[in-house]
Order: sequence, then C-alpha cells, then structure tokens
Amino acid sequence: MNLAASPLSKAEQRAHVQRTRILDAARTCFAERGFHAASIGAIAEAAGMSQGLIYRYFTNKAAIVHAIVDEQRQGRHEALAGIASCHALVDLVMGKLERWRARSGTFDREFDPILFLEITTEATRDADVAAVLYDSEQSVWCDLSDVIRRDALASGKALDEAQVQQRTVALRCLVDGAILNWIRDPSMDLQQLRRSLIAVCDTLLT
Repeated sequence: MNLAASPLSKAEQRAHVQRTRILDAARTCFAERGFHAASIGAIAEAAGMSQGLIYRYFTNKAAIVHAIVDEQRQGRHEALAGIASCHALVDLVMGKLERWRARSGTFDREFDPILFLEITTEATRDADVAAVLYDSEQSVWCDLSDVIRRDALASGKALDEAQVQQRTVALRCLVDGAILNWIRDPSMDLQQLRRSLIAVCDTLLT
C-alpha cells in the first residue's frame, strides 16, 4: 500500500502499520518454525504485541496466510506485467534467488522460497489454506500466459490458445522446479541454473 498516493486517516495508517508488523512476524515464524509450530502466541511474541491485538486484525492463521499470499500475488502480478519474454522471466527469478542468498535467508515480501514451500505443504492438509492458494494460483497462470503471448508476439510466432496453455504449463513447471531444487541445494551454481533455464525456454516457442 502506498500511503503517499492514497491519503489515509491516522487510524488507517496505524492499522496498516500494525498489519504489516503482524504479517512480517508471521512470515518469520512460518519459515523458522513451520506452519503448525507457529502459533498465534509465537507470532504475537515476534511482533511484540498481544494475541488479542492480532485477533483484532486477523481471525486465525488462515486469515494471516490469506493476507500474505494476496500480498505476494499482487507483487508478483506487478513484476510479471513488465516482463516481455521468457528470458526476462528467468532473469527475474535468478535475481530473486541471488538476492535471497546474499541476504542469508531474510524474507522478501514478494518472493520467499521457504515460505512458498511451507504454505504449499500446508495446503495439502488445510482446506482453508488450499482455497487461498488456489485463488492465487489462477492469477499466476494468467500472468505467465501473458508472458508467453508477449514473447510469441515479439518473436513473430503465431500461437493459438491451446499452444499458449501448453507452453504456460511447461514454463510454470520449469520455474517452480528451479526454485524447489534451489531450496534443496542452495549451494548450486546459479549461473549454470540460469543457462539451463534459458536453454529450455528457447524451445518453448519453437
């Protein structure tokens, strides 16, 4: 939220600050302790506030996850809107991984691979979290399909909708697979990973 662009009352600004504190604390707790171990009490302690105050803003942990996922969805949508090719998408992902490594695992509101994995895992056990993640995933598919369309247009390729969707599936698996492999082996050579991703992307429009 841009406070300068959207005038808010003092009460609204305070609420925004409090919500941000809670979400930042929740990200840290989820990543460090796992979803189940990160109780509302643990989040409250990390945020430096009472549990009661947290419940004023979020009814439960699923509501907190909803806010985190929605924030990431919006940030990702804005980032992908400026991506004109699959190569540029790879560069974006690699830049995120490099910054994550340089910051020794501190979270990024738009990109947190550990939190991504934790929430994905929880979605297999919690229907509320699964529903939140499902809604976000539909947005991801649309954004990646738009990247494929822009790349094809710039390359002078004519793709029908079925071909766009086929390539979107491949691109999504490619990006998610790269992130998951990096989580398993954060010491991997990122430049080699980038070259490999670019080589596969080059086949998507052929």
